[in-house]
Amino acid sequence: MDLINIYKKIIIDPSMSWVLFKNGTCAMLLEPQNDIKTQAIQILRTHGPVTAGTPSGDFEVTKTPEINGWIVTGNYPGIMMYVSSEEAGNKKSDFEIGMIGRTKRELDAKELEVVYVEDKRKSI
Repeated sequence: MDLINIYKKIIIDPSMSWVLFKNGTCAMLLEPQNDIKTQAIQILRTHGPVTAGTPSGDFEVTKTPEINGWIVTGNYPGIMMYVSSEEAGNKKSDFEIGMIGRTKRELDAKELEVVYVEDKRKSI
């Protein structure tokens, strides 16, 4: 299953707009503005980088069997990363999975390359 379909499966709010970045970070837009791609880039630019010893380095790991992997979230609501069982390999502890997800977020915060936009706003 590709990342777009994985996020479509786990984001259950039918009105939630979201943006997917190159390394797999997904930014859900809790209050979408006019240009949601630019908004997501700004969110990840601001809240994506990791600073050791601060809340930006914290994460939570949730095993999600229906997508054959884990969802890793951090201290900013709406940013999440998917880690597949294949990516995890023999690394199965929450800490190891969380570090994989956090590394993806860190890369996406540097590169800021959007690969997909799911715009659920109602057109007027």
